[in-house]
Amino acid sequence: MSSRVGQMFAVPAVLAVTAGVVTSTPSPARAAPNGWELAAMSVPAANKISKGEGITVAVIDTGIRTDHRALRGRATEGTDFLAETDQNESWYGRHGTSMASSVLDVAPAAGVLGLRAIRDDEDPDFQTWLEQMESYGENPEKEKREGLAVERAIRAATDQGAKVISMSLGSETSSGSYIHREAEAIAYALSKGVVVVAGAGNWGDEQNELAYPAAYPGVIAIGAATPQGTRAKFSQVHSHVDVVTPGVEIYSANIDGGREKVQGTSSATALAAGVAALIVSKYPDLSPRQVEQLLQRTASTHRKGHNPQTGYGMVDAEAALKAAAGLKPGNAVLPVGKQGAGGHFGPGDDGTPQRIGQPWDTAYLVISGIGGGLGLLGLLVGLILFLAGRRAAARSRPPALTPG
Repeated sequence: MSSRVGQMFAVPAVLAVTAGVVTSTPSPARAAPNGWELAAMSVPAANKISKGEGITVAVIDTGIRTDHRALRGRATEGTDFLAETDQNESWYGRHGTSMASSVLDVAPAAGVLGLRAIRDDEDPDFQTWLEQMESYGENPEKEKREGLAVERAIRAATDQGAKVISMSLGSETSSGSYIHREAEAIAYALSKGVVVVAGAGNWGDEQNELAYPAAYPGVIAIGAATPQGTRAKFSQVHSHVDVVTPGVEIYSANIDGGREKVQGTSSATALAAGVAALIVSKYPDLSPRQVEQLLQRTASTHRKGHNPQTGYGMVDAEAALKAAAGLKPGNAVLPVGKQGAGGHFGPGDDGTPQRIGQPWDTAYLVISGIGGGLGLLGLLVGLILFLAGRRAAARSRPPALTPG
């Protein structure tokens, strides 16, 4: 992603710049109605063990609307790292509010800290911002001089006491957008015991690019699954994909104060962050590495091994919590590493070919078919004209002379 947004898609909210995290006791709200996602991850059973009490999840996104009924009393709007004053615009926080609601559906007693570091696609400045992000990836000196909103948000979330960071965002270039300062910020969060979760990306049925921050060392990379447990067709395919969670027809908060069906690895990431909050709440001394291993080892297909499409399979929140009871606290701080996911929690460096195990995009096939058909038609017309020209030339020649 050279843009820093991988949005797999928000009642105005007052910007509250805080020096800390949510301190009030959240009042759990009813989970998302009519959705399949919570049952698929065994969340109802897991909530009998943990509801995420005492944990703040930092949602680094487009900002959140704290007065949405799915968030009310359980969310705080933190710093806007884009330094804007558009919190009262109709489009503000659409994506971030959706993500925050999914976190809280899984961990109803947790709190959310919203940190704005990317733009909603309805933002009038969206396109200009994308171009600016591309210039950072191409100009390391500019990056070093000015810094990045996502990097600063990661550090702020860590310093303000968040125990889980959820990033439903990413880059979208064929080579990915590895930014050393972001990798360093993630290493800083990990060193403080913060679990970092990010989406694998939504271009799995297209170019299947390498996506950051999911590909940074130490990040738990989340793919999107269907109700059948298979990879959602858009979910990117890479060896650093750790696990999958539901990513289609997810009931999450919408801009009008209600809920709507959405899809994407964004929603899958938020749901996974909620599960991480359940684990950290019950077992606060576990390291980020141990949380990652719990999600992997208790996932639906772990015994079959890892595959780059769905990692170790669907997250099982209840199984992860039960397995955590037998662990002793550990520590694992990974180095920043090199570009290309070296040192990632997943199976290793990513060398996954594009389109591995994926169907050709229908649009590409149609365009190619039309182009090929027109090309063949042109060749046929040219051949007909050529042959017709030769016959006309033959008829116009004078008769050959013969000896008499």
